[in-house]
Amino acid sequence: MDSAARLMGMTRAKDLGEMALGALVGEKGPQWPEWRRLLDWIKTEAKPDVISLSNSLLIGLCPAIERDLGIPVVVSLQGEDSFLDTLIDPYREQAWEAMRVNARHVTRFIAPSKYYAGVMSARLDAPAEKMAVVYNGIDANSFGTADPDPNWPVVGYFARMIHGKGLTTLVDAFIELSKRNRVPRLKLKIGGAKTPADEKYVAGLERKLAEAGCEQKVEWHPNLSFADKLKFFRNLTVLSVPATYGEAFGLYLLEAMASGVPVVQPDHGAFPEIIGMTGCGVLCRPDDPSALADALENLLLDDHAREQMTNRGIQGVRSEFSVARMAERFEEVLMAARERTVPAGVHEHSGA
Repeated sequence: MDSAARLMGMTRAKDLGEMALGALVGEKGPQWPEWRRLLDWIKTEAKPDVISLSNSLLIGLCPAIERDLGIPVVVSLQGEDSFLDTLIDPYREQAWEAMRVNARHVTRFIAPSKYYAGVMSARLDAPAEKMAVVYNGIDANSFGTADPDPNWPVVGYFARMIHGKGLTTLVDAFIELSKRNRVPRLKLKIGGAKTPADEKYVAGLERKLAEAGCEQKVEWHPNLSFADKLKFFRNLTVLSVPATYGEAFGLYLLEAMASGVPVVQPDHGAFPEIIGMTGCGVLCRPDDPSALADALENLLLDDHAREQMTNRGIQGVRSEFSVARMAERFEEVLMAARERTVPAGVHEHSGA
């Protein structure tokens, strides 16, 4: 059974690698006949000024677009490196090489943070001037201001329930906080996506919490609807998603801040950038449950600091991370790509 399961996993991994590489090699891939028809339609019917590709896994189209259509192409980057790095060899290196070759035919890349612009500039061998930063945005009006019971402080987590998002680190930090007991009646609420593949991992955390005597202090809220997610955020005192890797962005931070909930995040990835722009959170040493516990404890015990962060966070999201602001920045990049110029009003990655 175990051997069969491993073989099935290898087969799926091989199929995934072939599928990803097939898209990235463009004209040499199995998808090309369909893509050729798409390009013919764009040339004869659509005739756009600029083509925007929603993610870089479609970058295999770019050489033909440049050669046959002469239309500038803008490619959005949304964390695809995490996917490509999970491919098995030899597909992983072949996929990255195809990405680097195709990147030469892209007019401009859009990254969701300066951090990620730097990461992908290096990995794609793309010059810094090709990278523009357009921060993700949300409709802050959908989020009401949190109003947690001051007698029952709540630490929240909202992301997929996996190790990579730092859930193990947060659980360990919460157990440590419970043992210290300097924040009375502290609770932990865990929300976000949970798939059948995550069941074993979550069960292990539930056992760990039970062994520490914390199971009654923790609530699990998997796969919430949007309406229930809004209620979830309104009941939090602070939020932490201490991801173990450098996140390209982290939309859950905006959702927490729009709800007036300060965040505690590891000092890596895009987190320092987002917290620096909003002033609605604190940073701690990555992958360190004790450091996370210290940061959470200090914030939970400082009502004045949290109140200031709440006000700054709500205003920061509305001014810098709204859907309208995102659309404005995106339009500036498209217009500049059409004119083959650098967009004046959009954050540029300097390579520094």
